Amino acid sequence: MIATAVPVLVASPARAATQTITITKSGYVPMNLTIKVGDTISFANSDAVVHQVLFKATTGFTCTATPVVVQPAKAQSCTWTLAGNYSYSDPNQRDRNFRGVVTVDAVVPVVVPTVTLAVSATVVKYGVPATLTGKTVPSSAGTPVDILAQASDETGYTKVASVATTNGGTYTFAVTPPIGTSYRAEFLSGTTRVVSPVVEIAVRPAVGLTLRSFKGAQANFTVKVTSDMNYAGKYVRVQRKNSLGGWTTLKRATLGTFSSARFSVTLPRGTSRIRTFLPAAQAGAGYVASTSRTIIVSR
Repeated sequence: MIATAVPVLVASPARAATQTITITKSGYVPMNLTIKVGDTISFANSDAVVHQVLFKATTGFTCTATPVVVQPAKAQSCTWTLAGNYSYSDPNQRDRNFRGVVTVDAVVPVVVPTVTLAVSATVVKYGVPATLTGKTVPSSAGTPVDILAQASDETGYTKVASVATTNGGTYTFAVTPPIGTSYRAEFLSGTTRVVSPVVEIAVRPAVGLTLRSFKGAQANFTVKVTSDMNYAGKYVRVQRKNSLGGWTTLKRATLGTFSSARFSVTLPRGTSRIRTFLPAAQAGAGYVASTSRTIIVSR
């Protein structure tokens, strides 16, 4: 599976904040405060005497000192790691103004809508399908995803299909590009049109090779090239696999009106592996080089 790079799905949470509760001679100001997980409260003593901040809970936060004893004109801080309600007081003071509650809310991640797109093959033979797959965020089922395509001989994208996501926000769609084509996926999140990265599928013409007859040292073949264009006047290279594993060109076969040609080759004794090769320069605009199947001939 060839996949595109996957973008960040969840936005970074806001930076942790620090708020202050001032300890005055008459109590905490403010007594109650709401913060988020990761935030810090600084307990600043503006009184002329020492004060203590004592929480009923013992977990869900960490403080710069334990117990939290704050000298005059000094401060101690606590940072929260868990959501909840945290009651606190000064055990040395009877005044109700020396009691308070810190409410800690959970941080809700901000989901950034995205859509991915991957393709099962970046190069296909003419007439052979490939599979596009992807996933949307938010990852809900039933989200319509538009598939758009731009062939190499076109100047813009055109919608070719609309598919619905399944559980987990995934989708699948089969395409059979007749020529080199770029694809992208889009879906609507609220009023925002979310667009995937582009994937490209190259197409190689189908090159069919048939052994018509074989007598003595001479083998007779037919080759036919198929795509959306006509290959009259183009040629294929007739090749034999050599002892080093490479391919040696024996001759060229020029294609006729029906993009086909008949040719003969003289083969040595033993086993020969024959194929035809269509160079990129002969494949035509929007296509890549292609080869036929290999035919084994023994004499």
